[in-house]
This record gives sequence, C-alpha cells and structure tokens, in this order.
Amino acid sequence: MRTDRLAILTLLLPAVLSAQAPGPGTVTAATELRIAPDSRVLAQLRVGGGVRILASKPGWTQVAVEGWLHVSVLGPKRDSFALSVKSPNGALMRAAADRAAPVVAQLQDGMGLEQVQRTEQWARVRRTGWVLSKALKAGAPPAPVAVAPVPPPALPPPAAMAPAPTTPPESLPGDVAVSRRTKILTAPTGQQLGTLDSATRLVTGVSERGWVKVTLEGWVKQADLIPLDSAPISAISAADLRTDPDKYLGRTVRWVVQVIAMQTADPLRKGLSPDEPYLLMRGPGSESSLLYVALPPSLVELAKSLKPLSTVVILAKVRVGRSEPSGVPILDLQRVVER
Repeated sequence: MRTDRLAILTLLLPAVLSAQAPGPGTVTAATELRIAPDSRVLAQLRVGGGVRILASKPGWTQVAVEGWLHVSVLGPKRDSFALSVKSPNGALMRAAADRAAPVVAQLQDGMGLEQVQRTEQWARVRRTGWVLSKALKAGAPPAPVAVAPVPPPALPPPAAMAPAPTTPPESLPGDVAVSRRTKILTAPTGQQLGTLDSATRLVTGVSERGWVKVTLEGWVKQADLIPLDSAPISAISAADLRTDPDKYLGRTVRWVVQVIAMQTADPLRKGLSPDEPYLLMRGPGSESSLLYVALPPSLVELAKSLKPLSTVVILAKVRVGRSEPSGVPILDLQRVVER
C-alpha cells in the first residue's frame, strides 16, 4: 500500500510543481481572460502586461488584472461590480493614466469591473479571471526604460512607398501610423467604413488573422452625430417588431433606413394622433418593410429637408410594434443623420 501511495505522489508531483505560485506574473503570449476555465471571454491580455497570480489548476491560472481606463468608456454598476465597460468596440486598459501609456488589455463591452482609484479623467480598475497557464511566467515585468522621444521619420512619397511590414499584429505598438492609403472596415470581412490617408495616426486594439482593430481620433461636426442609447438594438428587424410587438415597446433602435415621404396622420393610422407629422420610411437595411416614424416638433423642419429615396441613420424609440390595421411598426424619432 505504501508503495502505491509513493507511486501516486510521484505522478502528481510534476503537476504540483508546474502550478503558478501566488505572486506577480507577466503575460508572455497574447491570451484571453475568462470568467472561468473554458468559459466566456472577458478581455484580451497583451504580451508584457503584468498580472497578480492568485491560484491555479491544471492548465489554468487565476489572475487579477489591473490598469487604467478613460472615464469616457465607463458604464454603470453591473451585477456585483461597481463599474462596467460601456463601449461597443471594447476599451483599452493602460498601464498608466495616459493615452500614450502601454496597453495592458482590450476589455469587452459590458464587462464588470472593481474600482481601485479615480481621478477626473481616469479610473484605476481591477478584474479577476482565468488564463492559460502557458501564457504566463512568474515575476513582474521589467520596468520600462526611459528614452528620449524621437520624431517619427518622414514617410516616402507614394511612388517610392516600401511594402507593408510583415510584423505580426500582436507585436504592433499601441500607437501606429498608416504607411499608405488604405481602407477601414467594420470587420476583417465586413463593409467599408471609409479610407485612411497615409500618416493617419491610430491606436491599435485586438488582432485577428492579419487584421488589427484600430481607434481613430479626430473631429467631426456635432450635427452629424447620433448618440447611442445605453442599450440600442441595431440588430433587431422590423419583422421582429411585428412578430412580438410587446417585447420591444419603449426600446431604442439605431437603423439605416430609406426616406419615402413626409406625411400627416389620418384617423385610419392607429397609433398615430390625428394630423401628427411622420416620415414614411423603408427598412431597416435591406429589409423592405414600411415604417411610420413620428416626428417631434423640433425635427419637423429637418425632416422636410430630407430628399425622397435618400438613405439616413435614425435613432428612434419603438412606440408600436405592429399598428392596426396595416401592421406597420411606429417609432418616435430622436435623431436623424443623412448618409
């Protein structure tokens, strides 16, 4: 019996010794922070970032990730957490309260966070989760070496432009510049958002199969912006409203639609007040459903300026999911921007 126990201990000893001991740790390979092993992803951890090792089990290590977020991407309390991430594209956690500081992690939208410290523009936050043990090593990351700032080299003219670098996306720094005129897409295989000129400065986020998610800072006219509701439902269709009309009452949608005409409601339009102005629209997207979009007094003049068959982006609240007798959804317009 004693021999059998010794044999079992001999087999288990390598696993025990390979477990990460509590203390500081360093991310050595890009990895995902998860709620639990093989569970939902919370964030993407960057190579070189520091963590606090808490516990471990075969193949997985529990860590605490801590860093700084700009207050513009912070949301309200979520579950047992004091804060949450409120950014459709995720948020960059940095090593210091500075936009130029190294990125520690890319956090998912809606992720709950503990608040450690707060300033006027930044918050130090923490979140515990699990990562693959093979992506960590014990010990804190080395302190950054201070170097004198060096101005970026001038870009060559387009005719003499060198080929795009083949450096893996994971090794790109947080701040980069576009080396040549290029397209920016909604996703690696998504629709084109626009075109970036050479030398445009960007902040990198997560990477995937040769593509990098970037953040662009610039200035646009306030009149051309649509605010996002705390829970917009851009993915819902008009058919969904008609199928379950009570489910989405009072919810906000952000849709791309086509203007047909501005009209005034008659008594047959149930759900609209007599003589209430509204836009007859088609959409959202490629859907050919008709929509009644009621106009508040402040937007009547703007609605009159919209050309028939033009495409616009609307922010609107669902008033009626399926009106009588036609079954057309009715929405209350909050904002409209021409495309």
